[in-house]
Amino acid sequence: MNQFLWLILSYLLGSFPSGFLISKVYGKEILKVGWRKTSGSNVFKNVGKLAGILTGILDLAKGYFAVFFAQKLGFSINIQILSGILAVTGHNWSCFIKFAGGRGIGTLIGSFFALDHKILLFSLIPFILLAIIWNSSIGTLLFLIVAIFTSIYYNQFQIIGVFIILSFFPILIKRLSPIAEIFKSEKKLILIRNRLIFDDDIANWELRIKKLLKKI
Repeated sequence: MNQFLWLILSYLLGSFPSGFLISKVYGKEILKVGWRKTSGSNVFKNVGKLAGILTGILDLAKGYFAVFFAQKLGFSINIQILSGILAVTGHNWSCFIKFAGGRGIGTLIGSFFALDHKILLFSLIPFILLAIIWNSSIGTLLFLIVAIFTSIYYNQFQIIGVFIILSFFPILIKRLSPIAEIFKSEKKLILIRNRLIFDDDIANWELRIKKLLKKI
């Protein structure tokens, strides 16, 4: 298969609107509820646990198979990296739902797993801990930073480090969306900060573990 054709297919694979379609089955318009994204976490919280889990699995699969088939087709590592990035981009801006989409983290993890599951597992440890203790959005940023340094430690920066750095752009840009709201806001810098760090319009400094302990 032609490499350019596969890159297009990787974008289309990532564009498959799993969260949108699953939410439709449950009678919900996911782009109008919660944080208005098709991410598994939004589906999980605002549609249902099973729907969210299914969305998460499919989002992971999109990223994994974009890279996996690039490997099986014998494409270079650069094409494999681009396949993963385009799958993430397609997930975030799906051509099937007017270029709306999710956050890209699940699809990125799927691609990451296909490229190097060992570095992925090490990088996920601080993410999981921070997600439990404080905030998963901040945990995501830490996960990406740790992945870069871990790739350097294992001499895999040219593969994993480059993949993560390039994937940063569609993920951070998506956090800022809808960007039109930023231009209309009177507190632009605060809104940008909150969306980049907390992936929300409002800063959430409260520790999640406190809520968990209260429930227990």
